[in-house]
This record gives sequence, structure tokens and C-alpha cells, in this order.
Amino acid sequence: MTTATKAWNIINLIGWGTSHFTKKGIENARREMEWLLCNVLGCERIDLYLKFENLLKESELEELRTMVKRRVAGEPFQHIIGKAPFYGRDYFVNSSVLIPRAETGVLIDRLKENKKVSTLLDVGTGSGCIAITCALENLSEKIYATDISFDALKVAQENMKLHKTESIQAACHNFLKNGFKTRFDVVISNPPYIAADEMEDLQAEVRDYDPELALTDGGDGHVFYKRFSKSFDDLISPGGYMLLEIGGNSYKEGVEKIFSKAGLQTTFLKDLQGDFRAVEVRK
Repeated sequence: MTTATKAWNIINLIGWGTSHFTKKGIENARREMEWLLCNVLGCERIDLYLKFENLLKESELEELRTMVKRRVAGEPFQHIIGKAPFYGRDYFVNSSVLIPRAETGVLIDRLKENKKVSTLLDVGTGSGCIAITCALENLSEKIYATDISFDALKVAQENMKLHKTESIQAACHNFLKNGFKTRFDVVISNPPYIAADEMEDLQAEVRDYDPELALTDGGDGHVFYKRFSKSFDDLISPGGYMLLEIGGNSYKEGVEKIFSKAGLQTTFLKDLQGDFRAVEVRK
């Protein structure tokens, strides 16, 4: 895209960007170009097609050009535009937090199927998207969110302000080393579950830009599930349960064994792709 010799309108840019991204092996090429354009122009996707003949200013083209270069270099588009969607809402994200994935929505869906609870704890809250969604969907009266990372908590608190859910109590906490003084009706978490020796196999986009703390437990991928299983009685109120994300079908057997060994009952839940994505753990 040369900005000096040609005037570019919206529809031509969408076409060029789709072709350019496709050649570079980027999936959802057209949608990503649309998102970048929406960010530059401060508009919604539908506006791109209502005003498709509008020309971009030189400053807008330069901003878009920089974004395109960053994306082609492998940086996630969510970091480039500074936000990511989860359960129908946008969240501020940066390199301090895991980019929310649609698959994590299975946790919220399951909470909705169960009855509303009094207390809920989100362990490893990251961007805060799970805890905030629980608040906005009115799934618990009191919600607590923790993370080992101060930088992640800053992002979560910014999102709490954005979505006006500042009643959520957030705190820095090392779950693997420290306990809690109270118990909860539900403990929910998308914990780090990538084994240390599998990190190199991840997509570069994930491995190089998502925080390592949010991806791997530094061990065999089971460290957090073992901690959850040993902490069940100290963490969960009578009749309560845990709801934890897992890494897909290959994780089911190992996670099932961990909780079974602790005398706990498991129910595994599938995401929209039909993969096992979460486990509900009860006494």
C-alpha cells in the first residue's frame, strides 16, 4: 500500500488488505482488515459499507499502514487495536494479559445453566473478562478476582471501570502458594495449562505475545488442577463447585484422574467446536 501516489477509498482498502493478509497466511483476512479500518476511522463495521467510497486522509492511511505492518510481523490484531471481544463485549487488552478466546464462553454458559450463587471467585482473572461477565450477567451476588500479576490486575481494573463493575473485589494473589481465608460457592478459572515442553509448539502469535505466566504452569500442564483438587475443601462452600477451563480433548483424561484421585466428581463440557473445554468439579 503506497500512500503517496494513490488515493484510497474504504472498499479498495478492504480488497487490498484481504489479499495482502491472505498471501501472508493470516486467517479471517477480510474481517481483520475491517477491524483495523474501524479502529482507524472510529466507526462500526456496517459503516464501512455504507460509506465505502469515502477516501481516507493521509494521516489515516499512515496509521493503517503501521497497523498492517505490525499485523504482518505477527502481532495479534487485538494488541494492535487494544481490545478483544468476549461474550459480546469488548475488553481492553495488552501484552500483560491473555487475549480472551470465544471458547472460554463455555464457562459462562454453564454458570447460566446452574442457579445463581452468593459468592464467586475468579482465579487468574487476567483481563477480568470472566469475572466482569459474571457480574454483568448477574450470576453471583459477590464476585472476587485474583491474579499473580500486578500488571494484569491493572488491566482487569481498567475493564471493571469500563463496564461499571467496580464492586468486584480484585487482589494480587499467588494461588499456588497461598490459600484464602474464606470459602466460595463457585471457583472459576482459566488456568495456565500448557506444559513447559510444549511451549515451542504453540503458534508464534500466541507464544510470542501472550504472557508466559498465563500460558504455562512451568511444569506438566497439571500443576493448577492438582492445586485445585487439594484445595477443594478449603475453597468450596458446602454444595458448591469448581468450573475450570481445560486445553481440549487431550487434557480430559489427565484432569479426570487428578480429581478422581481426590475423591471428586467431574463433568466435562464441550465448546461450540465439540472439543472438551471445561470441567465442573463437585464433592
